[in-house]
Amino acid sequence: MTDAANPSIDLDGRSLRKTVKAVALVVALAITLFAPVGYGLIGYQIESMRATFRAQLSANRLARYIYRSPEMWHYQRVRLREIIELAEAPFKLGRNRILDKDGKVILVEGNSALDSHFLLTRSFPIVVAGEAVGSVEFDVPLDPLLRRIGIFALFSLLLGACTYLAVRILPLRALDRTLRDLDRANATIRERNAELQTQNDALNEREQALRATKASLRHRSDQLVEAQLVGKIGDWSYRLGDSQVHWAPEIYGLLGYDPSFGSSHAAVMSLYVGDGARRVLEAQAEVIRTGQVRTVDVKGRRGDGSIMDCAVTSKAMRDAEGRVIGFHGTIQDISERKRAEEQLEQLAYYDPLTGLANRALFHRQINDVLQRRGRNDTEAALLLLDLDRFKEVNDSLGHAAGDELLAKAAHLISRVLDSSHFLSRLGGDEFAIILTACADRSTAEAIANAVVGALSGAIQLERGEVNVSTSVGIAMIPGDGANVHDLLRNADLALYRAKEDGRGRLQFFEAGMSEVVQHKIALSRDLRRAVNENNGLFVHYQPQVEVLTGRVCGFEALMRWAHPTRGDVEPSEFIPIAESSHLICDLGLWILREAARQAKAWIEAGETPRQISVNVSAAQIWHTDFVGDVMRVLAETGLAPHLLCLELTESLLADHAEGRVRRVLTELNQLGVTLALDDFGTDYSSLGYLTQLPFDKLKIDRIFMQGITTSDRARKLLQGVIALGRGLGMAIVMEGVERPEEINILRDLDCDIIQGFVYARPTNAASALAFARDCEPGRADQARLQAASA
Repeated sequence: MTDAANPSIDLDGRSLRKTVKAVALVVALAITLFAPVGYGLIGYQIESMRATFRAQLSANRLARYIYRSPEMWHYQRVRLREIIELAEAPFKLGRNRILDKDGKVILVEGNSALDSHFLLTRSFPIVVAGEAVGSVEFDVPLDPLLRRIGIFALFSLLLGACTYLAVRILPLRALDRTLRDLDRANATIRERNAELQTQNDALNEREQALRATKASLRHRSDQLVEAQLVGKIGDWSYRLGDSQVHWAPEIYGLLGYDPSFGSSHAAVMSLYVGDGARRVLEAQAEVIRTGQVRTVDVKGRRGDGSIMDCAVTSKAMRDAEGRVIGFHGTIQDISERKRAEEQLEQLAYYDPLTGLANRALFHRQINDVLQRRGRNDTEAALLLLDLDRFKEVNDSLGHAAGDELLAKAAHLISRVLDSSHFLSRLGGDEFAIILTACADRSTAEAIANAVVGALSGAIQLERGEVNVSTSVGIAMIPGDGANVHDLLRNADLALYRAKEDGRGRLQFFEAGMSEVVQHKIALSRDLRRAVNENNGLFVHYQPQVEVLTGRVCGFEALMRWAHPTRGDVEPSEFIPIAESSHLICDLGLWILREAARQAKAWIEAGETPRQISVNVSAAQIWHTDFVGDVMRVLAETGLAPHLLCLELTESLLADHAEGRVRRVLTELNQLGVTLALDDFGTDYSSLGYLTQLPFDKLKIDRIFMQGITTSDRARKLLQGVIALGRGLGMAIVMEGVERPEEINILRDLDCDIIQGFVYARPTNAASALAFARDCEPGRADQARLQAASA
């Protein structure tokens, strides 16, 4: 033991009192001075940000309008006022001023005579096609802020005074009491120190005695362990032909029987549960045959009726001539060991999340099925399935929600199957079902359909409701594989085909699937190499023509792939492969950068600034920092944000990750990027998102062009769609226009922009630019159409 510490307390009460007074003064000054100053700085920053935002918002809105009417905008004051006008609360008043590039005031919107001694003014340029044509100034009166600062300063002064008094008086009283208590405690500690020293000496003496007794305790512990072991094992013996089995007294205690039990051979054999008696007799027969010791694990019934696991060891008992005349051995209670083994088996062969068999137990089970199949003619089947869009649930709701979904999916699948079917989780969201008594394909198909039905529809989770489905691939045993590897591969190929056919489906393995899938795998590998090496990919541009002026106002960038050995690969073939292998994110970023670079190169070459449109995949929104990618591309290329149009399809908006989509679109809109809703009318078609999301363009699918030249009903339907978009303030783009007579109909229906073969097919950058030049004012529409046809 170490000597007791002898602490001493030396406190200077006067210095502590000075410190408390200084702290009180500092706190009071901080509240009185810094709080009003901080409030004023924050208020000024907020007003400055509001003025900057209003000026920038009005400038961006005016830029889009001026882009369409570059010559007459100075004189359209009513329209300019409508564009920049915003409804505001009375306490957020301000004044907008629109100036041309010479500084001349064109329009003043808001309170033209603000009654304020102090004004905060922020300005933002109006940039059209890369050139500043004017600016917008926004004035904010600061008098209300100064009044609030004054009121806040008075309140802070009062609060600071109260704080000073509270911090100075109360702590000083507490300090005086504490110092008095500490003086008394110091005296007590000195007294206790002397007592502790005496006790320390006594403890040193006892420590020596404890060391002496520790060895004795260790010896007694070893004896207890030995006694416990002896209590779990006992000896027995039996002579051939006798009616009694001799039990040592330990066995009676081990099994919980009274010595009056008698331990006859028939009674002892009846204690073994199940086939235990047969296995013990077989072990003893082997002892007679080989002369070796044999141990068998069996279950026995105790005297209270409970079941125990025991190990029965049998040795040969011989006479003087070496003949076997009986047996002797031991019975040991191994219940605890068996429970430990069962727990280890549970960990080794069962999935802790779902409670289903894991991959290791699945392999053992299917090998047993294949071996049994070699002894009889029964047919079996392997069903491989996973959850469609499971990764999206993980990404949007978190891994905890994904785990909850897996557990509920396992429960739903289990309810469909009966005890003769084997269900396991192979990993992730992949499950396998072995149908061990499957008479034919129709039985396997019926069970697979039941599984698909059980997992179709909404599943309620703690964090919300999700809609999932499953796809199932089926391989028959043994027709589709004689070993585990072949069966898994072929079931996986069938699952791949089921997903390609639309998900939520089942598909049996067919011999030709391997070649098709191998072709797609090879194509996916070559596509990844093309992206990584930037070799073979190029962009075609399809012009977008203004209906009223006939000039090209923009291009849609479309990806093309020239394979080194296969030649040109159609987008309809390689885009689905890219989407299924997650290459679509890399392709989307690649074409975004290439299209922006080409648009900027045309502007630097002196061409008229034209908008470039790029399609955006849903995977880019869900799985990448898409806003960051757009910002980096704009910074790298120097392209003005309003000259980049991002086209998104309706299917993106029908997903459970709508909140993420809404956030991304809002951030893109704040960047000044143009947003277009592509293929309108072919998928989700809900009017709710049209009013809630910041789309600038409505791109109507070509399906609405069918029959408009001959059917009045088709024209009215298209007219209603165009009117809907225009009523929401969006520019209308019509895709798939192929005949000249359709142009006149679209002009009558007030369509803004046309894209289609009637003007030009997608082509390389040089040809697309040449067509745009030909469409500039001074060229006849007919000549333009003839050139496009040629």
